[in-house]
Amino acid sequence: MIDKDKKRDFERHVTSFDLDASEVENLGAAAKAGEAGAALRAAAAISHVAFVNPEACMAILDALTKGWFGASSRVPATPPAQAEALARLGEAERPGNAFWESFWSFVGNSDGPTSGDEVTARVASLGKHLPESFTALSEAAAIVHPGSAHAETRPMPPRLTLETLGRQPQGSLGSDIYRLIVDNSFNLEVLDREAIGLAHLPPALRYLNTRILQMHDVWHLMGGYRTTVLQEVGISSFQLAQFGHNYSAMLIATAAAAAHFNSPEAFALVMQIIAEGWQHGRTTPPFMAIDWESEWHRPIAEIRTHYGIEPFASIYPADLVEQLREAV
Repeated sequence: MIDKDKKRDFERHVTSFDLDASEVENLGAAAKAGEAGAALRAAAAISHVAFVNPEACMAILDALTKGWFGASSRVPATPPAQAEALARLGEAERPGNAFWESFWSFVGNSDGPTSGDEVTARVASLGKHLPESFTALSEAAAIVHPGSAHAETRPMPPRLTLETLGRQPQGSLGSDIYRLIVDNSFNLEVLDREAIGLAHLPPALRYLNTRILQMHDVWHLMGGYRTTVLQEVGISSFQLAQFGHNYSAMLIATAAAAAHFNSPEAFALVMQIIAEGWQHGRTTPPFMAIDWESEWHRPIAEIRTHYGIEPFASIYPADLVEQLREAV
């Protein structure tokens, strides 16, 4: 059970966040060094972009990651359109009590959800409690994001089919995706686009959310992310860096907050994975701009070489959480 005063303190840091880029970078360094209070403020910074101000996402995560990695950071300069969002932090509408009740119901459950599907559902449900203005802010952020590939002008992509994937040569991306889906009983597009109401979103968000549902498992393989607890957090941070994916922001925000409040000793681990995934996303060519359907027949290594894609690398074993659970 998380103390009520600690909850209110976190909410205050989320809603009143007003640091500039250099201050956020210093915060990242302080969190890495384990300074008192820095983990809470770093987790609050991530929650701010996830639930309050998506337009400031790149500026804040760039700076936080640069501070975390210090001199070894490879995060590029934040583009002007995203950097300028830090000057408008006070303009976004703040979430109300219904949101925070839902947030703490999820984050405060130290036992955690029982399955990946439950995590997806619980994280996605947080968006239902955000102000109506949040959608407009997210659409504006998506349109100017350098990785969104003019999503607002793109038609809805046709559905993928197992028949098409199953016809691809052995050892190809399409064949590997086919085996991943079939062997693990995964859903081909993660969630049904119609069932979750993507048609009601504005154009850029409609396309981006539909496309990532289709391509999440493709991005796993192409980006070199395994389907483990840690690397699902990593690929979420990668997706957020790539095109400003709101769901991914919410997932890493809840992961950081849950670690801070429920397992403080694990916060550095979670933040390291978030920083690694973010840096990887910011230094990888935009996946949204790639016509993956035209690449089904080619091996993953060949596609990576063609586009200049480096697979994800972490200082931690991909299955570290699973190993620790088995050891208990």
